[in-house]
Order: sequence, then C-alpha cells, then structure tokens
Amino acid sequence: MTRRDDRATGRRAPKAKPAKQPQAAAGLVEIRDRLRRAPSADARAAAASHVGSLLTATPLKPEERSAALAILEKLTKDVEQEVRHALALHVKDCAVLPPSIAREIAEDVDAVSLPFIECSPVLADGDLIDLVKLGSTQKQVAIARRNWVNEPVSDALVATHSGEVVTALLTNVGARVSEPAYHEIVEHFGGDGTVQSLMVERPLLPMTVIERLIHSVSTALRNRLIERHALPSDFADELVGQAGERAFMQDLASMPRAFDPEALARRLHASRRLTPTLLMRALCLGDRRFFEAGMAVRAEIPSTNARMLIADRGPLGFKAIYDKARLPPELFRAFRAALNAIADVERSGRKCQDEDSVRLIIDAVVKEYDEACPDSLEYLLSQISHGILGRSERSTRI
Repeated sequence: MTRRDDRATGRRAPKAKPAKQPQAAAGLVEIRDRLRRAPSADARAAAASHVGSLLTATPLKPEERSAALAILEKLTKDVEQEVRHALALHVKDCAVLPPSIAREIAEDVDAVSLPFIECSPVLADGDLIDLVKLGSTQKQVAIARRNWVNEPVSDALVATHSGEVVTALLTNVGARVSEPAYHEIVEHFGGDGTVQSLMVERPLLPMTVIERLIHSVSTALRNRLIERHALPSDFADELVGQAGERAFMQDLASMPRAFDPEALARRLHASRRLTPTLLMRALCLGDRRFFEAGMAVRAEIPSTNARMLIADRGPLGFKAIYDKARLPPELFRAFRAALNAIADVERSGRKCQDEDSVRLIIDAVVKEYDEACPDSLEYLLSQISHGILGRSERSTRI
C-alpha cells in the first residue's frame, strides 16, 4: 500500500529507520585493544587523532566519554612529540575537554601547544595569564591571536613589553585592550612606527590615548588618526598647542624665581599665547606668581591690584578680575577651586609645586565637575580645552 493509501485509510505509515550511527563504545574498545597489541608511535598517534575527533565531533554517553578521556589522559603524557601533537590538533576545538588536560597540553612544548592555545575554548583567562607568565614568546603570541582576548589577558600580554606580542595583540580586532594597557604601549613603543600604525587603526581608542598619539606620531599617521576616528579637523592642532604649553610650563618651573613673571606674561599676551589653559596649567602646578601676573596683564590692571582681587573671594574680587580678564565663564569654578586648594596647601606650610600638592589641586578641580574624571593634568586640560568642563548643572556659588 502506498503512502497515499495509508492517508486514505487513516493508518500511519511506519517511520523510516534512522541511519545506523557508528558505535562509539566499540570504536573506543578497538582503539584500546590496538594500543595494547601494537603500541608503536604511529599507532598511538593514530589513536590520539581518532579519539580526539570522536570526543570533539560525536555526542558520547557518559561511559563512552570517560573511556575516551582515560585514553587521552595517557596520550597527553606520551614520550613521543608526534603523538602529543596529533592529540592537540584534534582536541583544539573540543569544548568538553577537562581543564586539567587542556592545561597540560597548553604547557607542552611550543610545537605541540601553539595551535591548541590559539583555539581551545576550554582555556580560561586565568589559564591564559599563567601561560603568559611562563615566558614563551610564541605561546604569548598564540594567546594574542585568539579570536577573543579579554582585558586582563591583554594587560598581561602588554606587560611582557615584547614587540612581537604587542604587534600580534594590536592586529587582533577581537582583542579588548584596556586604557592603562594602551598607555603602557605608548610608553614602551612610542618610537616604533609599526606599533604606532597598528594603534591608529584600532577600531576604538580612548581619547587620552588619541591625544598622546597626536603628539608622537608622524604627520601621515596623525592625519590617518583624525580620519580613522572621525576627529574634528582642528583637533590635532589644538592638542599640539597643548603640548607646547606643557613644555613651556616645564621650562618655566625650572627658571630662577628672580625672573619677572609680568614681563613674560606681557610677551605671551602680545603673541596670543596667554590662554585660559596656560593660566589653569600654572594654577594646577602651584605657580601662583605667574597666574597673578597673567591675570593682571589680561585684565590690564597693576599686578598689586590683581593680587588683591584674586585673594578676595567676594563678587567684587576674584569674580570681577576673572570677568575683566575675559576668561570663559563656564570655567570659573575650575579656577576658583584651584585657588582655594592652593590656599589650603599654603596654610599647611607645604610647597605648592610638590607632587602631592599638585595632585590635591587637580583633585579639587575634578570635584567641582560631575562629568570630569581626569587622572592627570594633561587629561584635565584637554577636557577644559574641548569644553567638556562646565556642563554640570550644579549651581555656581560666588
């Protein structure tokens, strides 16, 4: 009777029998017997390939899986490298491999372990970090090439300071690199054109890293950086200007205190270099003398008057000279916070130029802005120059 006849009579046609599956248990017994009869290196390598493929591609019953793992565990300790190599190749994609076996394969010689390290889904971040610490550059490169690399692993790889490892990591679009790790790369490979180029091409770069690269890369890479990350056309020029201000203030800090800050401020003002960020940089570095001189020049008043007004926190004091100096209104709180912090430092008897004092001054400015989280003076000033500071809706207390 045909299938149509079955439907007509209401009888259900018998189901087609599934194709006969290979018996994994029988295959494992055969492999075990073969190893007992002819335990040659070729036989053991063939067994490693067979069992590895079976474990990776075939759903096994619990007893079959136990038998397969027992064979694998012996083969991972085989004296012949070709046997262990065959095993590693055939279990590198196996997601059910016990972590202990995975770690043993990963810690094997490079010829055995590298393909496994690069692919194995069983190796956790902790395992990978431990492998990085073993010191094998080739193992580190294999880890850097994995389809997905988490930040803790990337941190460990960057800490090796190996150009080969860092290059492999930056080439891998599946690698997540933390902001501190990027800065460490800049510190150790700032003059390496290959590393710089790879960093420029990363899909996402923190703004602080972009700013550092702007200062150090070639003109061609700078242009590519602006294009790759869709930065405003005048962004690089602005950052280069900030670098110039930083160098200038470093030179100023080393000058004898006998120099005339007002004469210097006048020269800077004449060349339009007495900018708000330069004055903020002076304050954050604890240089009250230059700040007072700069304010006097911008406000076009005698320096003695400027000092008195700056010291007066009332509406007719610092606020008045601030407005007369034509500084941005949205940055008033930043300047006032820095001045208050300097006053606190001076009352405590400490020097405003000390590293701890500078940190306190910067922290005081940061606390005034909910949206600002700078971890350095350079980052703080970049936020000021890009108008990021001053957006808080917190009311200004005069």
